[in-house]
Amino acid sequence: MSCSRACMTAIITKVLDSMVAHDPSTLPLATVYKATENSHPAALSMMTSWRTIVNIAPPSLLAIDTQQGTGYFALDVSEGNNEALSILRGRMKVVNRKITELELFINRNRGDHGFSYNSTQLSPSYATLMSPPADRKRDSRASLEALSEALFSTTKNLSVTISDTCQFTELGWKVVDTGVYGNGTTEPLGCNWPDSHPTDDSARVNLLIDEELGFVVTSGIIPGKVYPYNGNVSAFIPNKMPAAQEAQDVWFAEMKAKATLPLLSPTNATGDTLEVLQFYNGKLQAMQINVYLSGPGMSSPWL
Repeated sequence: MSCSRACMTAIITKVLDSMVAHDPSTLPLATVYKATENSHPAALSMMTSWRTIVNIAPPSLLAIDTQQGTGYFALDVSEGNNEALSILRGRMKVVNRKITELELFINRNRGDHGFSYNSTQLSPSYATLMSPPADRKRDSRASLEALSEALFSTTKNLSVTISDTCQFTELGWKVVDTGVYGNGTTEPLGCNWPDSHPTDDSARVNLLIDEELGFVVTSGIIPGKVYPYNGNVSAFIPNKMPAAQEAQDVWFAEMKAKATLPLLSPTNATGDTLEVLQFYNGKLQAMQINVYLSGPGMSSPWL
């Protein structure tokens, strides 16, 4: 049985409602399903999301691929008595209207991913993405697949035109680079393609192709290092961005010599990345970097 856009949306809503009810038994799970939370495999009743989430907002971003039966969602959630919002992200696959795959990430703070983070900006940032111009030119599925296949690739040299209004976000935040000396920009950074983008020859491509809204979801496992950054904070920098790491090494050496503030020791880590792009009118319209950090040398149970 096929599952339409409305059908997929309804199943995603059931997943979210079951979290608030702390009861995954209500879900249409396949006889055998695969599921992870923050890259850890577990039965749904063993996952934190079904124990701690007490309130949800409607998905700020919802992408549906009816051809593959896959969906992607991102939203704010409240956990327990904690007033601070967390960001829940998920990828779901449905076969014969049964959930066969559920890949969840819940980011509670910047330390989960080492990037910019702001749950309260999630909804306003993604509202534009969910309401593209009615007169837009939708690109073919083949062109969206080519975009996905080139994102983390070391061999595909795809030329991509970037919209003047392309929105670049990291977990809800329009990124502002303060600079390691606090002398960076105060304006949000724009999109770029992908001169210094990290690569992964084993990237999971074409996880979702939403031809209606132009969304593409691709996943890569990115080795890197967590550095101290602009005071007693930290940031994850992929190994495939050596210039950025080298600049951080210089700053670290300077700050260590001055001994005026505590510094996190640079530490190896791995970023499990679900990257979301939006493409229509022949141009890249949005790029979202969504990362969850693990220890060095880690991989993904989905590979």
